Amino acid sequence: MRLLTFVSCAILVSSVFTKETMVKVEGNQFVLDGQTYLIKGANYWQGMNLGAVESAGGNRTRLNEELDQLKAMGINNLRIMASSEGPDDQPYRMRPSLQPAPGKYNEDIFEGLDYFMNEIGKRNMTAVLTLSNFWHWSGGFSQYINWITNETIPYPVTDWDTFTTWTRRFYTNPDIREKANKLYKAHIRKVQTRRNKFNGKLYTEDPTVFSWQIANEPQLGPKDWYDEIAAFIKQGAPRQLVSSGCESKVDKEDFLNAHSSKHIDYATSHCWVENWGYYNASDPSKKSLKKAKAYAKDFISTRTEWANEINKPIVLEEFGMARDAWRKPNDPEYKYDPATPTSHKDDYYKGIFKQIEHLAHQGRHSGANFWAYGGLGRSTDKPNQYNMTWLGDPPHEPKGWYSVYNDDTTVKVIKDFTKKLQK
Repeated sequence: MRLLTFVSCAILVSSVFTKETMVKVEGNQFVLDGQTYLIKGANYWQGMNLGAVESAGGNRTRLNEELDQLKAMGINNLRIMASSEGPDDQPYRMRPSLQPAPGKYNEDIFEGLDYFMNEIGKRNMTAVLTLSNFWHWSGGFSQYINWITNETIPYPVTDWDTFTTWTRRFYTNPDIREKANKLYKAHIRKVQTRRNKFNGKLYTEDPTVFSWQIANEPQLGPKDWYDEIAAFIKQGAPRQLVSSGCESKVDKEDFLNAHSSKHIDYATSHCWVENWGYYNASDPSKKSLKKAKAYAKDFISTRTEWANEINKPIVLEEFGMARDAWRKPNDPEYKYDPATPTSHKDDYYKGIFKQIEHLAHQGRHSGANFWAYGGLGRSTDKPNQYNMTWLGDPPHEPKGWYSVYNDDTTVKVIKDFTKKLQK
């Protein structure tokens, strides 16, 4: 009996030690418990809201089932929003928002984040917590600017350049930067100092937090701003990683501005061939897919080299492709129909995964998060009481554009990747 008790205690201590150990960076590698930690990830930005109670628009039964599906696929990392700003009557937003007014929080949504984090911890997954957004679909930088200036947000329904210039004032206009970033930093500390209602852990002590991410896709952020915010985040969570959320799409200077700070632990990159004009989903020829694959291969290779030069890990944390719109190019709805096949997407994913796997096994790359998991949701679903349909596609985009559903053939492609990356 004594021997059994001793062995049981040893197992318990070992389990607790492993669970509480944080992922860290050694050179250009992630390390957990002395072993290389590679990202086999998904974007699941809606996790916080799905984790809320039903009266707040959540669906915990669905969340748990989708987390089990992701675990079965071999996924170990989920990139989510840990921020959303109101007011909730604004268009193209996540609703309900976490922060409907400056410093005012919706506790139901905060508990949704708590629930989500507790559940992925049970499944030995980690999360990238994205603390704001350059784009409007969660409120983000543009909402902070609106709060301090009362200027109307120029939503980018058609004119993205105007919105981008307007929103970049978050860090290019000295007066706006000082005032808006004060509110933003208050939110960062609010999340970092929160104690999870379901497991009692402070977020800064929770090993489930893989990284605190400055924001989703800052556009041409200044080097000193990245350094300022990263230092502030790291001050509040010195044992956890910090990342920029930069797409790394512009050039090497933009990449270095986003990743040179000593407080930023690893590099990020996003690759969007259709959005950037390198792929036409309605083109029935093989030329468009070939062009997309060639661009993605060069993009990944170049960004990997840049990250290796500064001796930091790199993650391809966003990439995606539409369903086979080319099969019925004259039917605008076919592209978003859940029944539409995904042969181009599957081929594209395979190419990216093969390259990531090759680079990772050379010790030059640290993994990828596909965009994005829609799970049990469908583009044909009826919106909930907050007019939300929780898919992998944010509120401002067509439903079903990039979502990966639980029964898509793409799931097998992802499973194959996670198995190979594990070896």
